[in-house]
Amino acid sequence: MTYSVAESLARLPVSKREQILKAIKPKQAEELLYDWRFWARPAQLPPGSDDAADARKDWRIWVVLAGRGFGKTRCGGETVRQWVEQGAKRIHLVGPTAADVRNVMVLGESGLLNCFPRHQRPEYEPSKRLIKFHTGAVAELFSADEPERLRGPQCSHFAADEVAAWRYLREAWDNLQFGWRLGDDPRGIITTTPKPLAVLKEILAEPHTVVTRATTYDNRANLSVAFFDSIIKRYEGTRLGRQELMAEILEDHPGALWKQQQIDAARIGSHDVDWTAIIRIVVAIDPAVSHEEDSAETGIVVAALTRANHVIVLDDLSCRETPLGWARVAVTAYRTQRADRIVGEVNNGGDLVEANIRAVAPEVAFRAVRASRGKAVRAEPVAALYEQGRVHHVGRLAELEQQMCEWAPDADMRSPDRMDALVWAVTDLVVEPEERTVAMAFMEPVVISRY
Repeated sequence: MTYSVAESLARLPVSKREQILKAIKPKQAEELLYDWRFWARPAQLPPGSDDAADARKDWRIWVVLAGRGFGKTRCGGETVRQWVEQGAKRIHLVGPTAADVRNVMVLGESGLLNCFPRHQRPEYEPSKRLIKFHTGAVAELFSADEPERLRGPQCSHFAADEVAAWRYLREAWDNLQFGWRLGDDPRGIITTTPKPLAVLKEILAEPHTVVTRATTYDNRANLSVAFFDSIIKRYEGTRLGRQELMAEILEDHPGALWKQQQIDAARIGSHDVDWTAIIRIVVAIDPAVSHEEDSAETGIVVAALTRANHVIVLDDLSCRETPLGWARVAVTAYRTQRADRIVGEVNNGGDLVEANIRAVAPEVAFRAVRASRGKAVRAEPVAALYEQGRVHHVGRLAELEQQMCEWAPDADMRSPDRMDALVWAVTDLVVEPEERTVAMAFMEPVVISRY
């Protein structure tokens, strides 16, 4: 077998390799810098490559299930580069949002543009959502937030990043598959941190899918000490750490009030929302105590009530912002969704919560709510509505749903800010009105005598 210079260097002992590297010329150094086979670990090479972790050559979809910081983005970009060099003509790049595609998959430090040497650097046309390669190949860019845009365009290859975070996963994936119909040897790569999602499980079960499983620790040599000291140690040994670091597909927490299957069963698409049937909309806020980097987020959830007494969860806008910052987010949602009022939990912030809202928009309707009961007691009637199929999420609200399905009353977890905001929203729309109705029904009539 004939090896390239880079491959030959990679097989040398470290001391000998360093000796040769010191003597190479600048042009050779640049060529080596962009030789992915030299730098990649076996788990980052497509199945069937000489040094790949998997030798199968009959694959159609390669799924890289890996923890944060493994190098998934670079892996995806370099695989696309290899396809371009092998003659692929039309490629689809799909990410969770348009910003993710642009900032991570294309322009990021490990993004596609930075995988090519200077003389082959692709031409990026953001207004057309296109990338043109030196070979004449073209890549179209798509956001999974707009699955209908995938209806029609064709490709022979695709790269799908963080599919577990796609809001409209089923719709986007199905449309991508229908357009994946060019060429005699279609290939696709999925790079994602896993979650127990039905679509992902279906993909993994396909006979022509090859799965590479990897952890954050596999790339420790290229990650900062600070990252390991501040982030890794915080989540090591936790359920979230097992998912985000070890890339395990975890099923619902056994003690959780919500189950992913229940949420999935009632899920609707954006086109399914009947706006004429909506009678009330609220924006609920669960404010964070502080806005430091490691503090909890401020939960902000927008929900609507229909005439049939069902709840539609329209959006999760939770953020880590200053008090005025999250107030602006809430007020913007209030205005754009034409909400009836903002509901804010005031246990931590007291009057300052309303003051923050009024500082941004004095005219909004605001209701302060106080947690006089524990989280479990407040959450249980909301969870019951989900069991009845009366609460519908518009698309996937990934981080909110993760909190819901992982939080258990007896679990030692960080404050579930997104979940708390959801509970306040549903409580205001349905739980409290129904409780008042029941209470009035059981009240005995008061008879006032004239005498």
